[in-house]
Amino acid sequence: MASLMENFSNKEIDLSSLPNYEEVNFNPISAQYLKKVLVESGIFLVIVLIVVALLFYYQIETYYIYSGIVFFVLFFGFKLWNSIKMQDEYGYAIRERDVLYRRGYLISRTTVVPFNRIQHATISRGVLDKFFGIATLNIFTAGGSGGDIQIPGLEPELAVRLKESLAKKIAEDES
Repeated sequence: MASLMENFSNKEIDLSSLPNYEEVNFNPISAQYLKKVLVESGIFLVIVLIVVALLFYYQIETYYIYSGIVFFVLFFGFKLWNSIKMQDEYGYAIRERDVLYRRGYLISRTTVVPFNRIQHATISRGVLDKFFGIATLNIFTAGGSGGDIQIPGLEPELAVRLKESLAKKIAEDES
């Protein structure tokens, strides 16, 4: 046991030598994704308006109805503003050894996933995704939650190319 400790070293890394992810040129997602988010919000707004109409019809106290309307107007106003601002903040990049994904406006997050942590990748397309001609690339990592990435708003052909490229990189790392 003593001989193991004699060979152990844990030297400090020079932080200035680490690569800086902020210098990476991120690829934007499709503008069609914003349209999809706005349509989803519009559908939810219609459902809320139907509920409000039913509340008026059944003559629920107007104080609660008007309070709810004010809440939902503020909520949807923020959601629209946030969706528009976030569109420019979505971005992804694939480097030699990892995948980066950036999102967020008020709270910005960048996830960096090395290829050797990636288990597999899938492509998903819902009804609205097909309508707007976009897809989502889902990248699953080893070791549980927190490292998985979902890159929305990609053109389907690009999503397939990225998935195949990731599969090739994963296979190269395993051999």
